[in-house]
Amino acid sequence: MTKNTALTIFMVLLVIGMMMEETQGKTCHDYIQAEHCEINQCNQECSTKWKGVGVKGSCEPPGFEPLDQTCLCSFNCGN
Repeated sequence: MTKNTALTIFMVLLVIGMMMEETQGKTCHDYIQAEHCEINQCNQECSTKWKGVGVKGSCEPPGFEPLDQTCLCSFNCGN
């Protein structure tokens, strides 16, 4: 009886854990081509293109001049 209860609890926790991982989603990326990258404009363009929660724009690669950077959008793949 104790083994059955322990196995049932384990299976329930396993299923809940799998569901939580699935609902968290994955992060996708997309580049927006522009002549130069400004972080505020990049964030705005990313938010406009990929509507939803968790959209973020960044100028890549970091530490370079804006003319050498590209806007990289990060967003939930479900968007």
